[in-house]
Amino acid sequence: MTVRLGETPARLAGAACGTPHCWDACPGQALLRVPGIARYLATPAEVVVEPCGGSEDDVVTFLIGPVLTALLQLHGMTVLRAAAIEVGAGAVLLLGDSGTGKSVLARALVARGHGLLADHGTALTPVAGSHGLIVQPAYPRQRLWADSLPKGSRGPQVRAGLAKYWCEAERFASGPRPVDAVFWMQSHNWTEFDVERLPASRAFWALWSHTSRKRLLDPLGQRQAHYLAALELARVPFFRLRRPDVPFRVDELADRVVEQLAGIDARSADSAPAGRQRGPPRQRTPARQRRRTDRKAAARSGICWLASYPKSGSTWLRAVLTNYLQDGDEGASINALVGTWGVSSRGNFDELIGLDSADLRADEVAHHLPRFRELLADTLSRRRRDAEDGARLCSPHFAKTHEAFQGPSGGARFSPVGITGAVYLLRNPLDVAVSYAHHLQWPIDRTLQRMANPAADEVSAVSGIRTLLPNPLRTWSEHVASWLDQEVLPTCVVRYEDLLADPHAGFGRIVRFAGLAWDADRLARAIDHAAFSRLRAQEAEQGFNERQQTAPSFFRAGVAGGWREVLTRGHVEACLGAHGPTMARLGYLQEAEAFLAAGAGDGCAGAEDAAPPVA
Repeated sequence: MTVRLGETPARLAGAACGTPHCWDACPGQALLRVPGIARYLATPAEVVVEPCGGSEDDVVTFLIGPVLTALLQLHGMTVLRAAAIEVGAGAVLLLGDSGTGKSVLARALVARGHGLLADHGTALTPVAGSHGLIVQPAYPRQRLWADSLPKGSRGPQVRAGLAKYWCEAERFASGPRPVDAVFWMQSHNWTEFDVERLPASRAFWALWSHTSRKRLLDPLGQRQAHYLAALELARVPFFRLRRPDVPFRVDELADRVVEQLAGIDARSADSAPAGRQRGPPRQRTPARQRRRTDRKAAARSGICWLASYPKSGSTWLRAVLTNYLQDGDEGASINALVGTWGVSSRGNFDELIGLDSADLRADEVAHHLPRFRELLADTLSRRRRDAEDGARLCSPHFAKTHEAFQGPSGGARFSPVGITGAVYLLRNPLDVAVSYAHHLQWPIDRTLQRMANPAADEVSAVSGIRTLLPNPLRTWSEHVASWLDQEVLPTCVVRYEDLLADPHAGFGRIVRFAGLAWDADRLARAIDHAAFSRLRAQEAEQGFNERQQTAPSFFRAGVAGGWREVLTRGHVEACLGAHGPTMARLGYLQEAEAFLAAGAGDGCAGAEDAAPPVA
């Protein structure tokens, strides 16, 4: 095949529907449009590239990323979001979403003597006349974030404005290798590693969900071939490997891979998975029969945003809504609350937009973000219609977000398409500061500085590893104003303090705003199941997957005004200096001024004692 410069069409005639946002595709052809960079027309024999303002590095980045994936699919190959390492005479796949650390782990294994086969995407072909799949080698280079590389080992920058660099592989396996094992990489907020061997049924769906550009398979006529390949690959030893979120302990992660490989017969693909030892299944109590009154009037199937600045009470809100929807005889699990699905997932973004978020600058991600969320809302609505689950049609898709409505550049990050509205939860910033310091395990001074930082982002890179898109917070005041002053989405504004004072009235207003069928007794049960004492007891018993790893607990006090016992006079004055006008607007200023006028706060130890800094 050849790659050449030339003219390309703006759109592809006869393109099928349902392709990623930046793509057109039909049997034998695929067209990628990258705004401000280039257009690429791929056929099995050639790729025609028409630059549209991008530098050579920009053009090459997308050529060897998404365009190469489409080209391999045009040739009938299966392409997975995985890195591949040579181990003995075979290959091991490191499967995972963007940001799970595949490339960093691959580099660590290469340093131990293994050869790199592929870094960003792995192409597989069937074994002629036999079972199994073969990894086709890619090229002997990796793309790694700056924090993952010593300065002396960095190669050329991948793109200007992107802290990502080329890195030559120390060892490269230049020949194809059969797949001997697959490690599906995930992360969690516990301190230990967790390895579980999965049966073929679960392995198949993990492979399907990590298929690169799977929305191109139907237009290109490759879905059936890919299904057969995934079924075949699911037969090899398949492990789910979960690691602690922070710090990224890559050497220990590599140890776990090596340990598992030493304990299996890599060629015995049909052996039964040993799995992880588990206790007896948890008994579930039958849910109450859901009421079906006023369903037609209440049906709202779009996204309802549950927005707030961090530590403003959104987890309590989600617990009440989850219990209201489930209406069970026992409280819903805190690890299965509504609103946790991937509205900021890099993996979902990559699939629906059709570009790799790891190759995009923050401003380019922000450009595509409203369209991404429109596509996500449409996808969720279609899934619900296909499922024909009448019992759930009356509720929207609740989605938690801590993002400011507008980013630092001022552009809206949310679209009204497919959205039913937003609930915005407010809390006194003095209480937010105390709770946030406990959550982050930071001193209160540092926490207040973060709350006053216009460049603050909820998603911070840990050695360049992150699975979420940028989540700009801005300052606390800017965050509040961005949601209260926007006129794009209908918004229900609720104060945390009002929910505590009269939870039935406050949550009742939210339930009605969301379009849920109203039932006062059901709401009373939901509020009781979501009591802070019960949430704390659940966390103590089973852990909470949203707890910051360094924090001793997530659920702390759940009260209003606790800041008076923790903050010093200087802390309160600093908060007033940064957020005084907004606090006055929301009715929080008077109690702070009264606190200072009474000379309080001089004897408080401050949050340095309650939340010591961590290394």
